[in-house]
Amino acid sequence: MTMMEALDPDLPTGDSPAGRWQAVTASERGAAHRAAGLPNQDAVEVRPLGGGMVAAVADGHGHSRHFRSARGARLAVSIACQATADLAARPGGLPTAPEDLRRHLVPDIVTRWRDGVHRDVAAEPFTGAEDAVRRRDDVTIPYGTTLLVAIGMGERLLLAQIGDGDIVCIRPDGSALLAVPGDPLLDGRHTTSLCSPRAGDSFRVAAVDLTGTAVLGALLATDGYGNAQVAQVWESVVTAELAGPITTRPLSWMASQLQAQAGQCASVDGSADDTTLALLVAPAAAQDGPAAPVPPAGG
Repeated sequence: MTMMEALDPDLPTGDSPAGRWQAVTASERGAAHRAAGLPNQDAVEVRPLGGGMVAAVADGHGHSRHFRSARGARLAVSIACQATADLAARPGGLPTAPEDLRRHLVPDIVTRWRDGVHRDVAAEPFTGAEDAVRRRDDVTIPYGTTLLVAIGMGERLLLAQIGDGDIVCIRPDGSALLAVPGDPLLDGRHTTSLCSPRAGDSFRVAAVDLTGTAVLGALLATDGYGNAQVAQVWESVVTAELAGPITTRPLSWMASQLQAQAGQCASVDGSADDTTLALLVAPAAAQDGPAAPVPPAGG
């Protein structure tokens, strides 16, 4: 469980966290993976952007072809956060339109991830047993992973996603806003992936202008969370439960609740799958409370 708030250099030390983007994360290894002796193949990372915040969640594929997917997921979230921070630091900063997000950030993430995979393999070559599984697969296939990214900066919320999982925006009235377009290629058994040859084309992107569309925050979740929900249209049920506490409870309380939910969903009574969550909280929703510790990057 981690908590982080965006540090704004223009605010005096000791100022309330209200006015800053904040984030909480949680991750739990699935009961099925525990029973099989497999690691948590999800990953999560959040990083401040100087008044803003980026959150990234990834779900490494469970198929035997993707035997290094846990490493692929860790690479994905780290690279997504770094690429976002680098783009935010350039003249002009972060884009405001989805097409600009696709043009500038998405290709950078894909290229860096593929390069990162090649560096990882160079540092630790595939074993004979791994090569027997890989056969003729591209070197990136064993590292296959999804990726969900949410960037909060001022009155902008930028979203990008490849593969399954969910990004659910929370409206003040408790209703859900599903800003990211759906993917007709997702059928519950197959997913698009960073290891796909044309991964950049499979990203879905969206931008929410908070001056015209009020949201309290965005919940990023791997499919272990959605698959554990009882309601068929579960998004509105979850946002209704989160909207009140986001505006009335301190970040530390939200973090404990998120961890409890991840644990329940990852259990045998839930999906039994790895479950990872990141809740990006908008400035207007931030509440005073115990100061959130700033942990090392990563979930």
